Amino acid sequence: MKRNRISGLFMLLFISVFILGAQDFAQSKEKPKEDNSQMQNSNAAPYYEKGRIAFLQFTPKGFQDAILYFNQAIEVDSKYAPAYAGLGEVYSFIGFYKLEVKEDYEEFYNKSYENILKALKHGTDTKETQRALALNYLHLKRSKVAEVAANRALAKDPNDAESYYILWAASGRDPDSPYVVKALGLDPNLVMAHLDLGKAYLFKRGNYARATEQFKKAVELADSPQLHNFLGTSLRTQGYLGNSATEYLKAIELDPNYAPAYMNLGITYYSMNKYQDSIAQEKKAISLNSNNPEPYYHLARAYELANSPREAIENYRIFLKFTTGKEIYTNLTTNAKTSIEKLHASCNC
Repeated sequence: MKRNRISGLFMLLFISVFILGAQDFAQSKEKPKEDNSQMQNSNAAPYYEKGRIAFLQFTPKGFQDAILYFNQAIEVDSKYAPAYAGLGEVYSFIGFYKLEVKEDYEEFYNKSYENILKALKHGTDTKETQRALALNYLHLKRSKVAEVAANRALAKDPNDAESYYILWAASGRDPDSPYVVKALGLDPNLVMAHLDLGKAYLFKRGNYARATEQFKKAVELADSPQLHNFLGTSLRTQGYLGNSATEYLKAIELDPNYAPAYMNLGITYYSMNKYQDSIAQEKKAISLNSNNPEPYYHLARAYELANSPREAIENYRIFLKFTTGKEIYTNLTTNAKTSIEKLHASCNC
């Protein structure tokens, strides 16, 4: 269902871009091309620049400040395309992160879509609009059109680090790609590149040490719960359980409602044989986001080793209701079914 929603958003955006592009082509025969200097000279520009600085801090507060500044730019100049593009980027990232952790994301993708349409209306051919379009396509998993839009942005500004990051992400996130090298060469403090490079090393290469290096760099630049959460996971995979728990606790300190950190802290406590502590953390994760099936699985495992078979079976069953038939969970569903059979045999419950 959620994949269908994403596909629907992509089609709406694609059709709108096609229509606006056709209109722009027709109008280009009747009037001069956009004068980008008018946008640079707009009284809205200082607010936009503050918004970009806040956005690139890549923290929850930075995102909220960016929204504030971009809206102030629009109040000054309601036709200022870069500000709408900026809002499109911020809302797209917020939606993407909520989708990743299985929280409600539609509101933010819709806001991104609405603002990118306004950016297209007031400045189709600007670097900012094409970059926002590329990022949104990337988050909607439409890599080819994301690459096209990112290249259009780079045609306007060959030194735009974020557009190189988008090209890299859209082309497969190879840690050795010249695109990510170029992005970080232009902006060594580009947090989104360090974050995704860490994820590429962690999940694609299994190079946990290199992943940890990138996550540590990202955390140095942006004290964000999401980044501490990823750093904790890369440390846990290397067996540094105490350090891992510390990172998850830092994430929780920054955002007491950040469910993934509680789930991962529970996994860490499980690995430390602290089953009651694991149960408490997984329950907290579920209380904050009951739509994510994974904490139910980890809660069931902790109950199983804490000699609470009925509770273990109950939570394995909840997990299976969420995940049966979903390929991404094949191994976990197999484990859950095996555990249920074993528990039934041992406790007659």
